[in-house]
Amino acid sequence: MQKDHLIRLKTWFDTYTRSFLTGETLSDSPLVLKIEHTARVCDNICHLGRSIDLTGGRMRIAEAVGLFHDVGRFVQYHRYRTFNDRESVNHASLGINVLNEAAVLDTLPGDEKDMIADAIRFHNAPALPENKPPGSMVFMRLIRDADKLDIWKVFADCYRHHQRLEPAIVQHLPDLPTWNDNILNAITDKRIARFQDMKSLNDFKLLQLSWVFDLYFPETIIQAKKRGHLAAIARTLPDDRAVRHAVAGVMDQLEEMGITDPK
Repeated sequence: MQKDHLIRLKTWFDTYTRSFLTGETLSDSPLVLKIEHTARVCDNICHLGRSIDLTGGRMRIAEAVGLFHDVGRFVQYHRYRTFNDRESVNHASLGINVLNEAAVLDTLPGDEKDMIADAIRFHNAPALPENKPPGSMVFMRLIRDADKLDIWKVFADCYRHHQRLEPAIVQHLPDLPTWNDNILNAITDKRIARFQDMKSLNDFKLLQLSWVFDLYFPETIIQAKKRGHLAAIARTLPDDRAVRHAVAGVMDQLEEMGITDPK
């Protein structure tokens, strides 16, 4: 990707996303959070890209992936007033539709367009497909790691500063002293928990902890441990034996992955 291509993509994204803002703080808050999230994910994906020696055009592709990974969130919230894909539409697929309808990627070479689209399409999938070329796989893995690092930050910062979580960000889940055993079982089995098993805010916290079983790059492990967001989230969970056991499994996994390279 050429530098002028990335500049054009950034300009389009800024114009497009700000077109949804009304000037009303309460109404705009969820969308502003998504704009800020996107900026940090771009920083994360570039940091991870440098850790695997991406340079030049490939680094610009990575940044474009970060820029557009959540572009579907804006029209999703505008139409449905939620970020809950289960109650609306898959925001990744919606993002691809937005980019296609606006022909945003049409001036790029075909292989670059395909790599960006693949990374967006699968950034929130339960698992990555196995039939994609190596070039696409790199960007699909980068965005999943970069996205997780910032989602952990958003939640951890709110808990650290005793701030109210934006209801749309937590998908309007109730803050109940309960949790779903299916999510605990997933962590015990060292696999990602399922969104459809979430019934409470505690379930969302546990699901986020389960993401450690889906990290790809050594630098992601380093950053996850250095930033301390997982531990901050874990400290807000109920003091229950089963929950403590699940949290310990997550932290042990993080330590083990720091010693040996992840998949």
